[in-house]
Amino acid sequence: MARERAEDRYRPRPQATRRIVVVKGDDARSYTVRPWIAGLVAICGIALSVGYIGSTAYLLFRDDLINASFTRKADLQQAYEDRIASLRSEIDKIASRQLLDQVAYDEKVERLLAAQRNLDDRQKAVSTLLDQARSSGLLDDAATADDRAAADPSITGSTADSYAADTTAADIERRFAALGESSATVPVGPDGKPDLKALASDLNRMTAEQAAAVQAIANAAETRADQVATIVERLGVTVNVAKTASVKSDRVDEALGGPFIPMNSPEALASAMADASAAFEKLGVIRKAVGKLPVVAPLASGSVTSNFGSRSDPFLGSTAFHAGIDFRAPTGRDVAATAPGTVVTAGRNGGYGNMVEIDHGHGLTTRYAHLSKIKVELGQKVARGAIIGEVGSTGRSTGPHLHYETRVNGTAVNPMTYLTAGRQIKKLLH
Repeated sequence: MARERAEDRYRPRPQATRRIVVVKGDDARSYTVRPWIAGLVAICGIALSVGYIGSTAYLLFRDDLINASFTRKADLQQAYEDRIASLRSEIDKIASRQLLDQVAYDEKVERLLAAQRNLDDRQKAVSTLLDQARSSGLLDDAATADDRAAADPSITGSTADSYAADTTAADIERRFAALGESSATVPVGPDGKPDLKALASDLNRMTAEQAAAVQAIANAAETRADQVATIVERLGVTVNVAKTASVKSDRVDEALGGPFIPMNSPEALASAMADASAAFEKLGVIRKAVGKLPVVAPLASGSVTSNFGSRSDPFLGSTAFHAGIDFRAPTGRDVAATAPGTVVTAGRNGGYGNMVEIDHGHGLTTRYAHLSKIKVELGQKVARGAIIGEVGSTGRSTGPHLHYETRVNGTAVNPMTYLTAGRQIKKLLH
């Protein structure tokens, strides 16, 4: 028994078989499952389990990944939209600034155009004043300006001359005309737009030049008027005009003051225009007064053969008083009135021969003697330059000539004083 057990110990045992019994009612069936089939089934089960678990884990992780992806996309979308909104805001700000800048630029242009229109209006008045100054001899041609300045600087309107010859006004007009068309012909700033600051500077300079030119004309007119008035007063004639008050002081401690008004301000130009108008009015009064004085020669040409004052009498040879001046001229030459007035004598008058006497008012008379013909009548009113007779040798005369006298309240005065004054006045007033 024991021996059999020992032998059985080393005898290979038959492989254990597994059976699957399926009982269905009274019917029973059994299936034998081989080991390798069982192992295969187990492996398949394990593989399915691992696959299921892996699939489940994948699905779980995939949802998380998808959610994370959606979240990231949402964040990116939000950031993008925020950036877009920020850029739009910046664009709106830039557009607003550009709009404000454009509005401000347009306002500046409008102000400059208005200033330029005002400048044009003032330029018309200044041009009229310049023409008046030229006709009055206050402005000289370029050829004679330097000579007149050297001769008498006080009567040279150099500022007005330079302004009248300046082309700045025309240049500014061209610039403003081009401002609405193209910026190529006007000063251009760094931004490529017309340089309004340069244009404004030109306008201010033009306004200042206008005021300076007008003031120069006013000063020149005042100076001329005073000079002519002084010359007329030397003749014993009073002109009812006020002399220019001149107050100069170099002391720094003088009591001076007042608001600062630049020369490019409209007030300065208006003041200069008023001064010029007053000066021309004053000059007109003086011209009118001078026009009534015998300050021109009675003959177009003719040399003086005998001056006023003591001389040797041509008939007696003794010293005698000559009450006028004699002009040598051929018989028949026209004799003109030296000032407007009324004929008070027109006929034979002793040693004067045929004589015409004209009363110019205020006790001033002139006499024209030794005429061959008399062409005016007693009581006739004559103008300066009117022909009153012809040169002759009637009366106490040694040959054809004109004896010319100037009398004040019946007293003979030197006619040459008036004629010299006339030449001086002509240089001043042309």
